[in-house]
Order: sequence, then C-alpha cells, then structure tokens
Amino acid sequence: MKQSLHSPVLSSFSGFLDFSKKIMLAAGLAMGPATSAPAQSLGAHVHGQAALEVAVDGGTVQLNLYTPLDNLVGFEHAPRTPEEHRAVRTMAAKLHQGDTLFVFTPAARCRLESSHLQSTALSPELLAAVPPSGKNQGANSGQRKGEASKPASSLPSPPHADEAHSAHEDHEPHGELEAAWVFHCSAPQALQEFDVELFRAFSGLRRLDVAMAGPRKQSSLRLTPQSTRVRWR
Repeated sequence: MKQSLHSPVLSSFSGFLDFSKKIMLAAGLAMGPATSAPAQSLGAHVHGQAALEVAVDGGTVQLNLYTPLDNLVGFEHAPRTPEEHRAVRTMAAKLHQGDTLFVFTPAARCRLESSHLQSTALSPELLAAVPPSGKNQGANSGQRKGEASKPASSLPSPPHADEAHSAHEDHEPHGELEAAWVFHCSAPQALQEFDVELFRAFSGLRRLDVAMAGPRKQSSLRLTPQSTRVRWR
C-alpha cells in the first residue's frame, strides 16, 4: 500500500496539504468519481505515471506532485553509490527550480515563493535546496530566506548502503516522492494557463494525471510529453 507522506514536517508544507485536501475534496465531489480519479492515480504505484494537484486561491497557486521515485532518478531506494547520490542531488536541484517546471501566463506575473520535497526513501539532507555556494541551506528543503531551521522529517531514515541492499533483496518497499510548490501571481486576473515542463526535466515520466480546483470550477485532465499545457479558462 502507498505510504502517506502527509506528516506535519514543515508548517508551510502542512498548511499546503490541509488546503489542498480541502479544495481537492470539493473538486472530487463536484466532478464525481469518474473524473476525480487523478488525485488517487498513484495507488497502484505505476512507473512512468504521476499525479499533480493544482489549487488556485486568489493570487496563490499551489501545486503538489506525487510520483514514484523511479520516474525521477531511475531507482527507488536510498542511494548506494556516488552516482546515485549525484542523481538524487540533481533531481532535487531541478525540483526546487519550480519556475522552470511550471511556466505561467506571462501577464499574470507569477513567481515561485517556496518549494518542499519529501520522500519515504531519501533523507531531508539529500532533498534540501543547495545554494550556489554548494552548502545546504538547512536540513529542510525549500527553506525560505531568513527562515529559521525547522525539525527534520519524521519519516523513517533511509538505511545504510549495506542495509538498503539487504532490504532491496527482501522486497524493499517502493520509494515515492512528494513535491510541493507555492507561487504568487501579482496579476491573477490574467492567469489563463501554464505549461508543465516536468516531462522535459525527467524522461522517466510519461503520464501526469492532473486535478485542478479554482474559484470558478474544478476539472481534471491527463498530460503527456506531447500535451503539456493546462488551461482553466
């Protein structure tokens, strides 16, 4: 079964999840069971597939991605080799650059405010945002400038390499990752659409089921490498 990552690790991340669950519940009730499936599409843990929740509230756009780790780095366990460590660092760096992954209507003037990553298989240190100096900003990824360091994740710590190898041989659980982004748009009335560049950044991702909730309507759609635009007007 899919292990829930909805733990109160970071106050802002927790707040996003609370907001997202409420807005997506409303979306599910409005859309009915046939079209509310995307938010639950990861239950079967299918490689190549992921789910994206989008919630719009005034000038705030919040996005939450649920994906098997394999889609992003090609494996689902704690990194065991230098190459795997580099792959995880590269993945985290890409995910923290949310403004390159989601390209909104230019006239809406949307800017990335925060990003947070969590995984059942990876430590917070590996997922932390790394500034140009190469030093981590703190144990928690997506930490805002001037924000005090917060407690590390309550998720289980990844095993050491030898323990991980043994666990893998004994049917190691599938590793998953959650990413959350918050954008602020100074001209939200101009916001009509956005392009999702996750397929370009991660070739292992082949399908993205999207559930959207906004002030006017709720909807769902499926994105692929050939169809990456989300519209709600």
